[in-house]
Amino acid sequence: MPSVVLLTLIAAAALEESIADLLLESPELASGFTSSAASGHGADLRFEAASERVRGRGRRVRFELAVEEKAAQALLDRVHEALGDANVYYWICPMIESGTLAARTANGEES
Repeated sequence: MPSVVLLTLIAAAALEESIADLLLESPELASGFTSSAASGHGADLRFEAASERVRGRGRRVRFELAVEEKAAQALLDRVHEALGDANVYYWICPMIESGTLAARTANGEES
């Protein structure tokens, strides 16, 4: 059985549409995803604007996808091919469980 992981991408807000388009163009790898606004903090952060340097945090967008591990690697390759060395940070974590509450039975198991 394939391993399901959580792929998280953190990118400069200016890249939101480009990354969303790449993910939407890959339904064979990811049937859907979640995106949300985020702020980046830290000494090694590459700020995109002078105002971010003044505030000490950068505007970012966060994408989260529950996908098979092989799909996560393929998606990272596609993002890298399209955006090169863009300011994108990522991580992949194993998922213990995922699903919808509607699909669960009264005893906590999926139906």
